[in-house]
Amino acid sequence: MIETLQPSRGTTRSRGGARWREVAAVSAVAFVITLVIAAPVLRAPSERLFGMEIVGRHHDPFTVMEQFGRPIALGAYSQPVTDVTGALLARAAGPVAAYNWLVLLTFPLAAAAAYALARHLGLQPAGATFAALAYAFSPFHLAHAAYHPQIAQTQWVPLYLLALWRCLDAASPSAIGFLVAATLAVTLSNFYGGLIAAVITPVAVAAYWLVTRREGARSMRRLCITVGSLVVIAVSGLAYAVYAARAVVVNRAAFAFPRADLFRYSAKWWSYLVPPVAHPLLGEAAHRIWNGAGVREGLLEQQVSLGWGLVALGLIASVGWLVRHRQSASLTRVPILVIVAVAALLCSLSPERTIGAFTFVRPSALLYHLVPMFRSYARFGVVVQLMAALLAGIGVDYLRRAGTWRAQIVCVALVALAAGEYLVWPPALWRDVLPTSAHRWIARQPDRVRVLDCVPRTTASASVEWLTGQRVTLLGGAFDDCGEADLPGKLAAAGFTHLLLRRGTWEERWFAERPTPEGLRAQVRFDDADVFAVTAPPAPVYTAHMSAFSAREHDERLTWRWMGPDASWNIVNSSGRPVVATVDVELSAFGGVRRLDLLLDRQAAQMLVIEQPRRLYRIGPLALSPGDHELAFHPIDPPRVADDLLKNGDRRPLSFAVGTWRWTAQGEQR
Repeated sequence: MIETLQPSRGTTRSRGGARWREVAAVSAVAFVITLVIAAPVLRAPSERLFGMEIVGRHHDPFTVMEQFGRPIALGAYSQPVTDVTGALLARAAGPVAAYNWLVLLTFPLAAAAAYALARHLGLQPAGATFAALAYAFSPFHLAHAAYHPQIAQTQWVPLYLLALWRCLDAASPSAIGFLVAATLAVTLSNFYGGLIAAVITPVAVAAYWLVTRREGARSMRRLCITVGSLVVIAVSGLAYAVYAARAVVVNRAAFAFPRADLFRYSAKWWSYLVPPVAHPLLGEAAHRIWNGAGVREGLLEQQVSLGWGLVALGLIASVGWLVRHRQSASLTRVPILVIVAVAALLCSLSPERTIGAFTFVRPSALLYHLVPMFRSYARFGVVVQLMAALLAGIGVDYLRRAGTWRAQIVCVALVALAAGEYLVWPPALWRDVLPTSAHRWIARQPDRVRVLDCVPRTTASASVEWLTGQRVTLLGGAFDDCGEADLPGKLAAAGFTHLLLRRGTWEERWFAERPTPEGLRAQVRFDDADVFAVTAPPAPVYTAHMSAFSAREHDERLTWRWMGPDASWNIVNSSGRPVVATVDVELSAFGGVRRLDLLLDRQAAQMLVIEQPRRLYRIGPLALSPGDHELAFHPIDPPRVADDLLKNGDRRPLSFAVGTWRWTAQGEQR
């Protein structure tokens, strides 16, 4: 009789095949949804980037793209499951398209993994499908897909929990092998995935075993085998970390983030109830909430919204467990999901919270002491999202089984509410990889152009150069100031064909309020930038670089740069022959009449007496051989601290202000 109750091998295979077909069907649905929301990106996958630019143009996605374009190499910062996959995709599609495909594929993969986990926990196909799609297209996933391709690999978290809990159910060799593979995937896909898995595992093991230990024989044996396997995996992982990133392991403090960052990049408990800022209808309200709370830099990490519909369905599942928990297999799993969700939520919060005279310490405070190179604890929200989606799926199944028309209406209403809260507007889920329309215009020019972009080089802007095939150069080196007087001729001498001014910069406003400088011609204007063609002939003599001068300042009429003690110009004679040149320089002395010594290539050249009112002074004639020369400015009278004279809080020692200038090459040197 007992044998007749056991499923045959053919029945088991049939169920396995049916389960895989279900997973494939859910993946297909998620893939179609992905195609819809990513349609604008798919029109130009090598020019556009998926996701809403929540916190502006950040360097993270572009740094990863550039890495994809390099030869594959593993190091201390490698996350090989993601990085190697992206690099291989880049060989076929280019780094930008590879980035997009790597991110977009996570949506159907996350749905597949979450569905498989849901079915393992006893959810019916309807509830499992709802849970899978809610997890795959969660605000957390969509937000990080716009910036962090590694964090967007959310498919490995449900796959890891599936492997972990399957091993507790049947600690067979295949289950252990699956656990090893899933652990490697979740850890090597991104560093935070490894941290989250390591922290959540003890809670997930304890909760699952306590709830299911009476469901099968030898539960203690299965627990010991699973825990032993995890210990071996952990020791092996630590050995690999020592081998691949020894400096990080032995000197954690050298890689530590400031503790204050944990408060900025950890979730607030009410973050889970605030609508996502990417929502087409509620996004503006969410922005106002976060602005009112003073959250700006850490806004991306706060996108952990669960949605009220999902929360309500999860509460229904919890009530169902309390009232009728023996009625279905999935309801018996409710305590497991609640315990893991609460643990993950606590880990996602800041290190401590003070209420009155009491300070409550949270798990991230302990974790920071152990692994201070992690700071974004809000990313534990991915586990909260998964548990909430699974609980909501159980709630869907519970209402559907209730059989009453009221339960069916409530089920449909809450599913519709959840779908509405997760609604996105595809035209808002993309941006150009280049910062302005002018940059895109430049990249599409058939002729070779070379453009100076008047913004300084930063980690966020550095990608512009390689994204445009080196057509665009950012400020730096000899070209660090777009307010220079002889800029057009200097640009021409260096081979630049265009100048780009982004909207909103002071240089753009300066150009807009005055006639276009001689040697430049407005070629094309966009809403976010202007492009000027360089029409000046190459300057035979120009100031290539100013050393030891303060940054350029300006008012309504004038611009200038202050110097304090010794400063210098690097002068270039690009004519190819010796010349005699003069330069008329606009100078102003700080605090009264001052004397200025000028040295050309360390030889005394001239002495000027500079008055306080700004006016032109002629320097030269200077005999310049072809090539570079140094014109040194040496104040004879010591500089004065600005605050001592003006009481303006400026502690710089100042001597002279340099305004505009004009070089004149008078002819060949005799």
